[in-house]
Amino acid sequence: MHILFFAPYFNQPRGNSTTIKRLVHFLHKQNINTSVIPYLENDNWYYPQADIYHILHATRFLQWSRENGFTLDRPYLVTMGGTDINIDLQEDMEEEMFAFLDHAKFITVFTEDAKEKVNHLAPEWGEKTIVITQGIWMPWNISKRSQEMIPRILLPAGLRPVKDVLHVLPALDRLKEDYTDMDFTILGANLDGNVHAEIQKAAMSRNWMKYAGVVPYEVMKIWYETAQIVINTSQSEGQSIALMEAMAMGRPVIARNNEANRALISHGRTGWIYETMPEFAEAVHSIVNDRFMREMVVQQARDWIIEHCSPEEEAIAYHQLYRKI
Repeated sequence: MHILFFAPYFNQPRGNSTTIKRLVHFLHKQNINTSVIPYLENDNWYYPQADIYHILHATRFLQWSRENGFTLDRPYLVTMGGTDINIDLQEDMEEEMFAFLDHAKFITVFTEDAKEKVNHLAPEWGEKTIVITQGIWMPWNISKRSQEMIPRILLPAGLRPVKDVLHVLPALDRLKEDYTDMDFTILGANLDGNVHAEIQKAAMSRNWMKYAGVVPYEVMKIWYETAQIVINTSQSEGQSIALMEAMAMGRPVIARNNEANRALISHGRTGWIYETMPEFAEAVHSIVNDRFMREMVVQQARDWIIEHCSPEEEAIAYHQLYRKI
């Protein structure tokens, strides 16, 4: 069996490339041959003969295939991420998108909520829409956390409006008065010039804040080890790999209240969910000042990731779908 993946990125350090590298690695362990076309990385890619196409991100792929005259001449399945589900997949979607998804042998999503949204648009897709949670692959040894909470706050996110990376800045400004050594770092690819300019402007007047640019997954270990709190401020999500990695590495997480984050985090049990600035500040205070609570939540989060986010099980689930096509 030979699977040809179409993914937006593979070589560039993006969340999509982390996902595809993980899938390829664990599918190889099951003796499945794979190839990858990173369709948004402009290059002269080799198109091998394959049995099945596995397409990541419907909207981006459809636009690319239209612009490049690519024909889907093999059976295919589609994995839909947050942008697909929350922004592009609407009741007024184009006929071309509907036909593309209608002809897919399977549609995979990361959460039950995402499946409900797909089924709401097209109930006839219900049987072929499958929930497969992303696996977390940690090829690192995890160092013990520092007990002294400064705190160091890390936000891994590509710079796009939907990520809303400055959302908690008002709360951080107030928290700085209580925690004078606090620092705040944003990591991620510069995908929007306006967002980047806003971050640079904000950082100029705050010596405790910085944008550290893009960091490849393979060297993220040091950033997770240094961080004491990892946050997510997205208006909407598919399933945040950064939060899941932080939970696996034993870092407390605070996430904005959206459907995907609520599916991932149980408030007060495996992390903290916030909606308002006071709620965000309260979560930080709890993490910094209540060591017992912090350690309990961190351990429960790690246990949850181990139980529900196995990359081996993820690959097995996809293998089972391939065999049905």
